[in-house]
Amino acid sequence: MRFFFICLVLVGIGCTQPKPQSTTQKVVNTAIADSLIQSIDLLMPQSNDSLNVSNLVQLMESLAEIPFEQRQVTLKSIKQETKSLLNQPWPERLDINPIRSRYVVFITDAHIAADKRLGQNAAVEQAKNIIKMKNSWNIFVSQMSASESSAVLETTLR
Repeated sequence: MRFFFICLVLVGIGCTQPKPQSTTQKVVNTAIADSLIQSIDLLMPQSNDSLNVSNLVQLMESLAEIPFEQRQVTLKSIKQETKSLLNQPWPERLDINPIRSRYVVFITDAHIAADKRLGQNAAVEQAKNIIKMKNSWNIFVSQMSASESSAVLETTLR
């Protein structure tokens, strides 16, 4: 009888479902995250008619003004804008491997920033991802500017 009772208890324990653990994101102080995001200024690319990045730049600049709770929507818009810009035809002088590679790195950082899987201090982690994305953008724009200035130097008279 005891054996039957112990088996019944073990089956009962084995069949009960565990309590779901809530994975709430801890948002302590978004002021710190907002100041982190504002600490990086975006470089503006030279005006380029065939490669319109103005909408993308405006979206990235607005991240510092948007509250944490609504920032995820803007990050998804940035992610979609980066994909659409990648599929547009690029001017021949910008369609070279170093510039395209830097843009792919920027796209990767934008995808990581748009990802919702954040840890305990979600606002600060999101801010760090946004900073990484902004730095990647600045490197991309610097690469574009260096390519354009070298093309100007090659056409000068010697």
